[in-house]
Amino acid sequence: MLAALIDSQVVAAITPQVATGLRSAPTQVAASVTIYAVAAATVALLLGRFAPRVDAVVWLPRAALLFVVANLLATFAPRLAIFWTARALAGFAGGLVSALAIAALANASAYKRRGRQMSGVAISYFLAPVLGVPVGTWLAGRFGWRVVFGATAVLVGLTGLLVRQFPLRAATEQADTTTDAQTDATTDSANAATRAQTKSEASLGALWRLAWRSSATRRGIVSAFFISGGLVGLTTYLGAWLFDAFHEGPREVGAIYAVAGLGAVVGGAAGGMLADLYGKRRVAIGSSVLMVALLVLLPSFNRGTALWILIGVTAFVAALRVAPLQALITELVAPAERATYVALRNGMSQLGIAVAVAVGARFYPRFGLMGVALWCALLTLGAWLSLRKLHEPQGESATAERAGAASDSPRVVARRSRRVLRKLAYVVCVLALLIVVGLPWLLSFAVTKAGTRPDERRRTDTPAQQGASYEDVAFTSTDSNQLSGWYLPARTHGVTVIMTHGLFRSRYEMLDRGIELWRAGYGVLLYDLRRHGRSPAEFSTIGYDERHDVAAAVAFVRARAPGQKIVLMGVSMGAAATLLAAAEAADDKDIIAVVADSSFLSFTDTVRHHVSLIHLPRGVGVPPFPFATLLIKFTAWRMNFRADDFDLLRAVRQIKRPVLFIGGTNDQRMPIATVLEPLYAAATSPLKRKLIVADEKATHGHAYDADPAGYIAAVREFLQTAEQAAQAAP
Repeated sequence: MLAALIDSQVVAAITPQVATGLRSAPTQVAASVTIYAVAAATVALLLGRFAPRVDAVVWLPRAALLFVVANLLATFAPRLAIFWTARALAGFAGGLVSALAIAALANASAYKRRGRQMSGVAISYFLAPVLGVPVGTWLAGRFGWRVVFGATAVLVGLTGLLVRQFPLRAATEQADTTTDAQTDATTDSANAATRAQTKSEASLGALWRLAWRSSATRRGIVSAFFISGGLVGLTTYLGAWLFDAFHEGPREVGAIYAVAGLGAVVGGAAGGMLADLYGKRRVAIGSSVLMVALLVLLPSFNRGTALWILIGVTAFVAALRVAPLQALITELVAPAERATYVALRNGMSQLGIAVAVAVGARFYPRFGLMGVALWCALLTLGAWLSLRKLHEPQGESATAERAGAASDSPRVVARRSRRVLRKLAYVVCVLALLIVVGLPWLLSFAVTKAGTRPDERRRTDTPAQQGASYEDVAFTSTDSNQLSGWYLPARTHGVTVIMTHGLFRSRYEMLDRGIELWRAGYGVLLYDLRRHGRSPAEFSTIGYDERHDVAAAVAFVRARAPGQKIVLMGVSMGAAATLLAAAEAADDKDIIAVVADSSFLSFTDTVRHHVSLIHLPRGVGVPPFPFATLLIKFTAWRMNFRADDFDLLRAVRQIKRPVLFIGGTNDQRMPIATVLEPLYAAATSPLKRKLIVADEKATHGHAYDADPAGYIAAVREFLQTAEQAAQAAP
């Protein structure tokens, strides 16, 4: 099983390389996962017809041989269609291996100890990423993706030979001696009936009757669709998301998959032990509920340690379900039927995977991993609904007896009342948790997924329409984000102004004032911050990581116009990013001045202030604690920064160059008294200045709109002073 699973696990991690090699889109290569799943689902038809004649000792090596053929075909596939054929053959062989191996293990273990026995199956499922994915991604990066399939062909061939050395038939025959007396009594008659039935029923109808024999067998089948679809639907696109969103290379993606695999191996081992201690059903249901929450949370994290940990935890919780479920579902039918039932369930699992991946292919290009994750969370919720009424096989009679005794008890009404009260308290607690924790989390997510507002996205005008000569330019931030902008070369001054816009805006916010400075002879760089305008990115960090964008803009100007002095100018979020970048480049002599329009004081201060501006009906304000506190913690945690490090007051103290602070008297979001004045007082340069525009229109970020002429005159005067000081400096 482990050798075969390595083959299936590695495909998702090397999808970009396979797509490049076959000259296809990544989504087309990802479709091979669907093909694999459909092929694996057909195994149930084979076992349903020939189960009495399918012996594990004979057929596992044959399945291995089919795997070898499939992988060799994939190794030398000249085009996508051949690769798809190879994955179909591999899927059929994989489905056969899984059904035979799980049935043999179930027949050789008692139900009360089967959780631990099935931990081996769970570990095999998730050890594959730990062993196969890192090595596979390394091989793909070093020698090409074809070598990966050639290597797995050799590995599967060797294990196919080794499996013949193990007494699988003897293990199966020991089933009756290793199970307890109660299990023997309940299954002996079923075995005899099943043998007779199997001989007479070898058709598709027999499979249908086996699956729909009882509500338990139905739920066992249906749950497989949701469980596998919810997990594999996410992991199929996780590698692509890491590449697209964070520009992770094959080595980094392989390392992250290894972290997930390690978490899953631990979860697979723990799941079996917990299942035997606390019940298979209880562990499966609890982990499914937790899985829903983790699926929603994972795509909301920025690149960093927290994301790695969350991926590992998600894999751990997903693996917790495997051993309990395998132990539970193999007890729903008689031993002679287990291979067929497992194959049916595996077929439904593969169908769930096929549907999940196919729908994910529609969601991912449009909504990213969050769209895929929400879809997978919905599938996992379906797994919880199908499992919650699936009872432990050996506990059904005892439960029925207790229920019958309770119905005759005079205390039955009181017990039912307490049960209702407990459920009501549970609902109230869940609602309170959603309000207190869920709303700050949603707001944090909404802000960090902010992009340019629609009116600016629709604009197509350029500086040329205002008579300016410009160039379309592109450059890369230090953390690999691709940035787009306009460069207007200087005409009479040896100074270029780098202009950085605010949240929900784009380069168009700075266009008019940039044109005015260009007409005055200055060079100007207008550009879009990450996740704004034409600069794609997964998240906006409200100015913290955007400081890397400002630094990249400085590097671009230095390379494009050597010898030019640089002035950093930003509005709102752009001002915050500008101040942070200027503080980190405090010794850069090319940067001669900074203009900060409507900056905030610190991340913590602005969140608390903005929360205080929110009013509920009847004028009731939102309390800073816990709402603002959680919003601060969640955003810093998700975006991988410390709130204390996002402090503009401290940044201003580190800036040695002159700073011009600009604000409006009607700015309620960043008030002059509590934001601009403290920043101005913290500046150390004797050439620091402040411009306060007194006008009703001078709201947050709109000082220029309220008084364009006065604004530009003040900026030009400040730039002349800074330029003269820079020329006079030794």
